[in-house]
Amino acid sequence: MRRKDREVLGDENIAKIIEQCTTCHVAMVDDADAGMPYVIPLSFGYSLSGGVLELYFHCAHAGKKLDCIRKNPNVAFSMCVENRIEIHEDVYCKSGRFYASVVGQGKAEIVEDSAEKCRGLSLLMERQAAGAAHGSSSAQPMHAAPHKFEFTPAQAAAVTVFKITSTCFTGKAKNDYAQKC
Repeated sequence: MRRKDREVLGDENIAKIIEQCTTCHVAMVDDADAGMPYVIPLSFGYSLSGGVLELYFHCAHAGKKLDCIRKNPNVAFSMCVENRIEIHEDVYCKSGRFYASVVGQGKAEIVEDSAEKCRGLSLLMERQAAGAAHGSSSAQPMHAAPHKFEFTPAQAAAVTVFKITSTCFTGKAKNDYAQKC
């Protein structure tokens, strides 16, 4: 990272950023379209421990993202929380947005194990419920959900769950939050 002064280190500090993000943009290669990049915004659940980030997503049983993942599991992802804009009236080029972000690369895989599918769906739903409890603004941290969501194998079978496993990710922030990490 070029701007070491904005780098956010440590699982706990990166998790603080992820907790504020409501959408993860996932980039993959679309071999059906001459290897062009394909990016899609998705709701997500996650776990982060020991420098391993697991991102969970759900989707229909068929579709473009699954086709891309099956052909090439290498993906990139990005999530960001945007905060206020700072305008420098004297020199506009010094103006900018305060933000915190997590970006990385990893391997995507379709989750076949029923117990892991249920876990991934629970993580995703808990994040969504926490976001709803705190309003729709991505600037508000999404702490513990009001309750746990548990899925049965039959419920999990109704959707496809895929996860990205990454050990190559970074956090970055430009705002007062960076000083707190």
